[in-house]
Amino acid sequence: MRFVSRLEWGARFPTKVLIPLRPERVKGVVVHHSGVEDGPDGLDAVRSFERYHMDTRGWDAVGYNWLVDRRGGIFEGRGPFRGAATRGWNSRSESVCYTGWGFQEVPTVALSAINTVIADIQARYGHGLWVKGHRDLSSSTCPGDWLYGWLTDGAEVDGGAPSEIDWAAILAYLRGLEAQVRAEPLSRLRRSRGEAVRVAQRHLKHRGYDPGPVDGIYGRRTAGAVKRFEGDMGFLKPNGVLDSDTWTALFVM
Repeated sequence: MRFVSRLEWGARFPTKVLIPLRPERVKGVVVHHSGVEDGPDGLDAVRSFERYHMDTRGWDAVGYNWLVDRRGGIFEGRGPFRGAATRGWNSRSESVCYTGWGFQEVPTVALSAINTVIADIQARYGHGLWVKGHRDLSSSTCPGDWLYGWLTDGAEVDGGAPSEIDWAAILAYLRGLEAQVRAEPLSRLRRSRGEAVRVAQRHLKHRGYDPGPVDGIYGRRTAGAVKRFEGDMGFLKPNGVLDSDTWTALFVM
């Protein structure tokens, strides 16, 4: 999927110089939705956000870092600069806004695009970020019940013919995460977080061990799920620490 740059969609010049995010401060990815049922789509939605944020709210540019429409279009909002859409976290996260209504089922192509943006953000920060819905950080109902449920349940996308799956890339990806775990096991004590935690949470859920929200944060429920899995395996030390032996058992056995 291709990202449509600010230049390509005709973004207005910011009213102030945008401040680059400092990588060492960025902790997570926040998913939003439009908050408008039956609203505009595609470029019309992006420009509508820009008008509202700049002309009504008085912000320096469109508030979101990235936007995704119903057809899977990915638009650069303000890019990797300090945002304006997640109060308290604008300098410590990147935001992704689905321009549709998150209380209704989101098209598969849009879900794939959201995952593409999240993966791109993770890669730029070393795969160490948590992923949350806006409601996790405020009293908002954003990003809508359906989209939030999908996000916290593992953010998986159904569909696609087997021939379209790049198994070599998937295997290399998992091996890379396993190498991270081998170098530094995941645990609650270490306050582990990031893509390896998120992938492990998703697989634990598939295997019937509830880790809580699939958000990339190794909290109490994730540690408990790992401990139960280790105990059921019989040959792993049930300490709630996800080391390379537990990782291998989780994904191979």
